[in-house]
Amino acid sequence: METATALLLLFLCICSSHGFNRAGSRVQAFAAEELQTKPLEEDNETHEQTRSGTLSISSTTEINQTELELAIPEVGNETFRAHYLNNLELEAAMRNFSEHCNHISRLYSIGNSTLGSPLWVLEISDKPGDLEPEPAFKYVGNMHGNEPLGRELLLLLADWLCDNYLRDPLATLIVDKVHLHLLPSMNPDGFAAKPVASRNNAQDVDLNRDFPDQFFLQNDNEELRQPETRAMMHWIRSIHFTASASLHEGALVANYPYDGSPGARTTYAVCPDDETFRHLAGVYSQHHVLMSKSKEFVGGITNGAAWYPLYGGMQDWNYLHGECLELTLEINEEKWPPASQISRIWNQHRLSILELVASTIKSAVHGRVVSAVTGQPLAATISVNDIDHPITASLRFGDYHRLLAPGKSYEVTASMMGYYNRSTPILLPVDKPVTLDFILEPAPNSRDFDHLHLQDSQVFNSMSGLNIGISPVHKEQATPAGKAERLKKPVSRPLLKPLKESQDVVVTQNSSKSQGKRPQLMEEDLLSINNLAVHSTSQYLWMLAFLSMLAVAATFVYVSHRIKVRRRWRQRLSK
Repeated sequence: METATALLLLFLCICSSHGFNRAGSRVQAFAAEELQTKPLEEDNETHEQTRSGTLSISSTTEINQTELELAIPEVGNETFRAHYLNNLELEAAMRNFSEHCNHISRLYSIGNSTLGSPLWVLEISDKPGDLEPEPAFKYVGNMHGNEPLGRELLLLLADWLCDNYLRDPLATLIVDKVHLHLLPSMNPDGFAAKPVASRNNAQDVDLNRDFPDQFFLQNDNEELRQPETRAMMHWIRSIHFTASASLHEGALVANYPYDGSPGARTTYAVCPDDETFRHLAGVYSQHHVLMSKSKEFVGGITNGAAWYPLYGGMQDWNYLHGECLELTLEINEEKWPPASQISRIWNQHRLSILELVASTIKSAVHGRVVSAVTGQPLAATISVNDIDHPITASLRFGDYHRLLAPGKSYEVTASMMGYYNRSTPILLPVDKPVTLDFILEPAPNSRDFDHLHLQDSQVFNSMSGLNIGISPVHKEQATPAGKAERLKKPVSRPLLKPLKESQDVVVTQNSSKSQGKRPQLMEEDLLSINNLAVHSTSQYLWMLAFLSMLAVAATFVYVSHRIKVRRRWRQRLSK
């Protein structure tokens, strides 16, 4: 009997151990499956979004593949910049670039011109085509058909970034931290017009007078805008650009908003971000040896309306409707200079072009806004004190990138309907960004408020220790009665996904400043936490099963033993 009992107990232990191993294997398999399938789901979502809009590589124009191959210029050939590329050669060069430098680029079209020519764009990034919590910048060339320098300079910019990525710090910064979009020709029809190139498009419309305007209400009907204008407006609305610039010819100056003024007067038209625009224009001018020494424009920069007022311009529309800070760059006093001068002009503008893109990283406050209850991103409104021009955080990541003039103190506020506002004072250093994340608590009567709990305060205390930017609560929240009321109901701990890069941050907590590196909670960490919970639950269940079987076995042994004892007593009594 004892032998049978030992064998039974050994069998139960082996089964239980095997059960634990199977549970652990299931947890590991679950984690591996999550790690493998999640990126694929994100990629599919990204590609699906691209397919659903007009931002695709398809176009309505059919091009002979042989003609395209014959038109592809060789990058190292001296004839590459010996003439201005025609539209067919330009497309071939962009296709060729996207093939030989496909690790940091992709080619897509935002639509077609009036005559059906595709408006091709090169995106340059370490993850082209992916949605990331990074600023986006665009350069637009050839808006006026008889100003072709932008076509050539943007191709040279793409070549330089491809050749110098991971070799030059500025090239690496731009490719790794920015999604750069290059549209060499916004007006291919005007460029190809015969007998000479035309400033206007095929409908004889100046595209830089065709956008809706705050002072020129006749342009408000978007259906009456030109195909090129509508394509640009859709593009700007589809991609949350932080900043941009268009390249023109006829002067040497960096122009900033506003371009229009009330009453068509030639006067300085101040916009809310005037100081930031002056800084951005100065970044471009100061890195150009001739522009910064201009005798006509102080410092090589000018307010648009102070130079001459115009209405229906793309620059003001970007700022007012796209939350995008755009400059108009006049890059050469002579229009359509000889092709032999392209190389010289490129060398003069190269550093300015690069530094302007880099300023979206260096001269900005970057961060995310998330819910204190769910940890999910919030498309909150980001406003800055004394600047009446708020921006909106992205819906997917809750990330924002607010350009500001450096060397000054600001108070940044995140607000969203149904949540308490959060405000934090920051100091923006020169050439050094600030990272500031916001965690918003739901306000009373909001959908998330019912989930609050006493643990909420502990969560916030632990997060403040991680230097995640949480501003002081409002006065009504800080009162004992208000706090007790707020903490009555349960809350689930949020799982945050901060920015993937840790940067220096100045955070004010109850009017005290602290600086330091912010630890990171990446998606892998969150998955590990979830898997740990699943694994712990599985172990708990198997432990219960093991103890239950052990109790049954013990009971069986005890009963068997009692029966055996009774049989012996009966045998003795019968004798």
